[in-house]
Amino acid sequence: MSPRLFALIPAAVAINLVIGRIVNELSLPVYLDTLGTMLVAVLAGLPGGLLVGTISQLLSGMLSGYQWMAFTPLQWLVAVLAVAAARSGGFRGSWRTGLWGVGTGLACGAASSVISYLLFRGVTAGGVTAVSTLLRSLGAPLSVAVTAASLSTDVLDKTAAFLVVGALLRALPRRILGRFPLGAKAVGR
Repeated sequence: MSPRLFALIPAAVAINLVIGRIVNELSLPVYLDTLGTMLVAVLAGLPGGLLVGTISQLLSGMLSGYQWMAFTPLQWLVAVLAVAAARSGGFRGSWRTGLWGVGTGLACGAASSVISYLLFRGVTAGGVTAVSTLLRSLGAPLSVAVTAASLSTDVLDKTAAFLVVGALLRALPRRILGRFPLGAKAVGR
């Protein structure tokens, strides 16, 4: 493990946990618990992103409830798609970054809806559960409500997360970004 990756991991895990916890306590219809995973995946590569996502989800499960561990594959999916976006210059501008966020949100929403429906009958985080409950009260079957809630909140969440990470990457000075070749490629430098 490189010293740079070793230094990034605790900070990225803290970002995932703190921001994810604040958003969950506010019952917002987003999660924002993958910002650190995305950032490390883009700067240090897929192994770093996978490690940050796994540690974050395990700690979140230990601190907030073991149900969160079931969503660990979503952290991995985010890391894989963030690296794919970085390799194709997907963080060069806001539009391109936003499109990668929408695509990642659709992939994660589809995966999380299966986990939420099969394991938790649609009752997970505050915001997404509120959306599911609203759709159920309008007469939607549980499977439809869970899928629609997961897709809509994940698209919103991952688009926002990609835009934040993209803005952070583009704001980094060339000198610092030059130490992370994948990060430099992600923003076209």
